[in-house]
Amino acid sequence: MDQELFDQIAGFAKTAYQYDGEITADTTFDELGKGSMKMIALTSTIENELDAEVTIHEVMKMKTFGELVERVAEEIEE
Repeated sequence: MDQELFDQIAGFAKTAYQYDGEITADTTFDELGKGSMKMIALTSTIENELDAEVTIHEVMKMKTFGELVERVAEEIEE
């Protein structure tokens, strides 16, 4: 997993979820705090900053933060 990308997306998540704890690949979205508006804020930041489109529907199926980072990495590589 690309650490730089991970750190970037973790930063976006901390802002979107107003979360000040540590985020690891195993952090779940439940731990960050559920909230569709927060998730929308996160996905739109990813799209705007990284030009990677990940749908809210995809993210809602994900269990961990690491899955999101892997998915974004796939989008960037395409």
